[in-house]
Parts: sequence; C-alpha cells; structure tokens
Amino acid sequence: MAISKKKITIETQRFPKVTIIILHLNNIPCIVDCVGSLNNITYQNYNIIVVHNGPENLALREALSPISQHITKVIDTEENIGFARGNNIGIRQALKDGAEYILLLNDDTEVDPAFLTALIDVAELRPDAGILGSAIFYYDQPEKIWFAGATFVSETCTVTTEGFDQPVRHKSSVQIESDYITGCALLIKRDTIEKIGLLDERFFLYCEDVDWGLRCIKAGLKNFIIPGSHIWHKISISSGGIDSLIRIYHKARSRLYMAKIYASETLCKLQRGYFRDIVWFLLKSPDKNRIKRILACLLAIIDYHSGKVDRGPHWIWTKR
Repeated sequence: MAISKKKITIETQRFPKVTIIILHLNNIPCIVDCVGSLNNITYQNYNIIVVHNGPENLALREALSPISQHITKVIDTEENIGFARGNNIGIRQALKDGAEYILLLNDDTEVDPAFLTALIDVAELRPDAGILGSAIFYYDQPEKIWFAGATFVSETCTVTTEGFDQPVRHKSSVQIESDYITGCALLIKRDTIEKIGLLDERFFLYCEDVDWGLRCIKAGLKNFIIPGSHIWHKISISSGGIDSLIRIYHKARSRLYMAKIYASETLCKLQRGYFRDIVWFLLKSPDKNRIKRILACLLAIIDYHSGKVDRGPHWIWTKR
C-alpha cells in the first residue's frame, strides 16, 4: 500500500528586534532597578539605549556596568532637553540601528518578566495596532491601577483614565482601545513612526504621549492596552512628586499647547480656570509654598504665549 506523503509546513514565530529607550535624569537607584528587571524578561531579541538627560555621568555608567549586558548605548544630551526631545534622540538611533519596534520606558518602573512578549504577540497579530501599552500599577500598591487606558475629551482638553486608582477587579485578556498610551511604557511600531513622525518637541514634559496617540488615530491606526502585560511605576520620581513645581508648570504649559492644537475653542476657558486657581491659592490656600505654586502656574501661561518650549524657570527644578 502506497503511503502518500503530505508536505508539512511549520510557521515559525517572529521575534522582531525591539529597542528599549530609557530616558534618565538623575535617580540612579531607580534606573538600576529598572534595567535589572529588564534583564529578567522572557523576550530575547532586544537591546537598551539609555539617554541621559544631562552631561556625562560617570556614576551612572559605573552603576549600570554590572547589569549592562543588553545596553548598547548610553547617550548624554549635555543638558536637560525634555521628554520628547530626549526620547527622539534615542528613537533616531534605534531606527538607524534597524529596530522594528521601539519601547519608551520610564526609568522609575520595574517590569514583569513576560511584559514585552505579551506586547509583541499582540502587535504582530494586529496590523491596525500602531501603539501598544501595558497595564501599569503603583509600585507600592502593586494591585492598584495607575494607567489602563484613557479618553481625550476635546471639549475640556482633558483626559479621563480607565480604572485610575482602583484595584484590579477582574483579570481580562481582551485588548483595550485607548486614545493614547502613556509614555511611561509605550511600544510603537517602526511603521507607525514613519507614518506619524517623532514626538512633538514643543511638549517639554507631559502631553507628548497624548498628542502621539491622537496622531496615531488620525493616521487610521489604533492604540491598545494589553492587560496581560504588567509594569509597576514609582510615581513621578523624576519630576519631584505629583504636586511638584515642575509638574504644575509643565502640566499647565503643555495643556495649553494641546488646546491650541486640538481644541482651540477651549483656550480662553482653560486660562480662566488657571486664573481662578491662582486666586484661590492666593486668598484661601494654607499651603506654605502657595506663592511658588502661583508663580509656576502664572509663568506657564506667560511662557506659552511667548512660545517657549524649554525647561522653564530654573527655580522650579530646585528642591523646596
């Protein structure tokens, strides 16, 4: 009896090259923990570029040396040039080196070993996915959500976040569409960057990720949160905390730029709201630092109208 032989083809899984870009300012223990967690991930075809937002730092290089097996470059910018511009330097280098995917990752995060595999698995299956992100939790409350998707509200030029500050109620494997993916942990395809361009450097800090996500949607692509990909975030360490002068100034200035681009009809209302906040701080706030907070907000408005896109006044970066 003749036995017919069927040709069996085995589809091999792709492991595209991923470059992880970590923008670093000044917290060496945080970036050491971050890179240490990356060294334990299951995905293998990746490298790390560290962009140091300042002059050469020998202490940083010494701290990274024992765990640098995946670090291919440490780039010094010589001064603090901001989130968008700093990451763009890393992105250009990654594209030059042939990366198919680029992952922006905050230096104050730690990752689950399977986080990147989960992202790439979905990215490879979905041609409509332009930008993908992880479910991000508080580092000190590891079951509490920090970011799991968001909606941009053009009428107020604000974002509403899904499940923010809430515990995880149920685990799901369903991808979540979002208007943007936070730059804290953002995976973008090379093809997407070629369609929508780099980060907008008018945003020194904050809102550059919202802008990127909205540009992605405008190009006909989608942003997805992958619930099976987990990251833990040590909140706002690089900007001095959630109520820091850096945050007050740059949140206000960047939000005004966002309104100019996406919701110009809200600009006057937005500025009136900031002036109401200033009056409240002046007349009613018991905060001993209220004058500095008022000045930070007022200067953000003035500098927006002056077209400034730099780091802002020197004093917001000094410790109070």
